[in-house]
Amino acid sequence: MAAENVTRPQVVLISLNCEPFFDEMYRSLLTELESKASLKRVKEADSAIRLLSEQPSAALITDEALANTENAHVWEAVLQYVRQGGISVIMGHFPSYIKPASIKPFFAKAGLQWEAGSYHRTTLVLNREVVANDLATKLPPQYSQKALFVKNVAPANAWYHTDESSVVESRVFAPTSANIMGETAVAFASVGHGKLGYVGDVNAEEGSDVVILAMCGL
Repeated sequence: MAAENVTRPQVVLISLNCEPFFDEMYRSLLTELESKASLKRVKEADSAIRLLSEQPSAALITDEALANTENAHVWEAVLQYVRQGGISVIMGHFPSYIKPASIKPFFAKAGLQWEAGSYHRTTLVLNREVVANDLATKLPPQYSQKALFVKNVAPANAWYHTDESSVVESRVFAPTSANIMGETAVAFASVGHGKLGYVGDVNAEEGSDVVILAMCGL
């Protein structure tokens, strides 16, 4: 058992603004992560930086705290970790609580031109031109999610995209096209020698659980 624990992937959850209902909302994802990896959650900046220096298998950014000025040094530590070959995924409560105007400067530090895009529910389709066949078989071919999209995403970085059949799914408004070029709620880009992901889903959909696990290599 000891040898097995040593070889288990290490996943760090950076949750500096952790909401009390996070664990309940993301219970299914956390359960899946714990079945495949050793999880460590940090709620303090110094602890986050220390764990990143240990080169974990992946780091999940679960809220908007790293976009705040007082935590800029933690975001820089995340980006240093990614550039050296690490994997980090922006997810969870980040899209729910981030100020849209903060998204552009946040991702600009990673060398990405991503900005806040649409905010609505629609069905996205797996981008099979980008995702390798062996990985595509593990991912949902399409799924509906309410999400904060990012725009200016290169086609090669969009794991999922809208198509001609994607409409704004609303109980209030008539369906209108949600097919906007360059926008996605599921992006995965190379930054240095590593990868930076974004999952804009705000409702913890089952499909997003699978996507996050795949981005982490699990």
